[in-house]
Amino acid sequence: MNRAELVFKAIDVLGERPQNAVRYPGIIRVQNIAYHNESEEYNVADLYFRRDIFSDGKKHPVMLYIHGGGFIKGDKDYRITNSEFYAHHGYYVFNIDYRMPPDVEFEENFADIVRAFNYIEEISKYCNIDTDKIVVSGDSSGAYFSAMLCAVANNDTVRERFGLPKLKFRPAALALMCGLFDFDKLSQTPNVMGLVSKTLSIVLGFKVKKDYSNADEYEHIDFISPINFVNENWCPVFITWSEDDILCIDQGKPMADKFAEVGIKYKKFVVDGILNNHCYHLNMSFKIAKRCMNKCIHFLNDVLDFEDNTKDEIEEDEFTLHHEDKK
Repeated sequence: MNRAELVFKAIDVLGERPQNAVRYPGIIRVQNIAYHNESEEYNVADLYFRRDIFSDGKKHPVMLYIHGGGFIKGDKDYRITNSEFYAHHGYYVFNIDYRMPPDVEFEENFADIVRAFNYIEEISKYCNIDTDKIVVSGDSSGAYFSAMLCAVANNDTVRERFGLPKLKFRPAALALMCGLFDFDKLSQTPNVMGLVSKTLSIVLGFKVKKDYSNADEYEHIDFISPINFVNENWCPVFITWSEDDILCIDQGKPMADKFAEVGIKYKKFVVDGILNNHCYHLNMSFKIAKRCMNKCIHFLNDVLDFEDNTKDEIEEDEFTLHHEDKK
């Protein structure tokens, strides 16, 4: 295990307890549903839903949740609180694991996520899911793949370039949390302890120089930045980032600006301060995380025209930390 893998593994292990500290009553978790037969360890997902919605006679939205982990680590079990939050608000949540480099190449890594998205069709045979209201969400590298799924849904050239299965549905909304969206900009950021180049080496499958000067040797380099494929056909997007993010530096604002440029309905939520850093929203013990998640669920309910009968996690007037949001 190299330095980059150790760092991202440590982030997961140290963050597991605070990130899963808040729990919600009445949530069912069906574990390790196999959505693909290649890996019994990684091609599985957990389905979350509120106990009372299963037989309420209504159709409910479903969220595909993609965990982060620097493209090379991570696990669905570190996102229990996040999954329960959306389930608490009446959503079905399909929280997935997937194979990652170096065990598989990037293309197969991405294909696993597409297969999980398509498996929602199978779930809908047994659950009261509205397949016209599919939300795709993720944090960090999971936000990247969420955006790439939308790119694939709106551009067959991207799908064909990576040899991906066709999507059976179109995402109805995205929730992008502290993600990476532009690999060109990544190559311009500080290579702290060589972590960026080491991670890129694992993901792209060859040794990337510390100055990134040979990254363009990757055969799909022109197709891996979702910001390049944003167009007017994208679904509505909630996007959040930290101005002081130490991992995804200057990634959120250019993506939000792109949404504004092409006329996509979106809402942004921006925080600052060293304590409100990368994936700050995962620690729901803090008011700022709750504020972000409430903004997100309100936006999703609005664009999906979904009636949510739960109360906010935090009152609007309790929040005093710096923030910026926009419809």
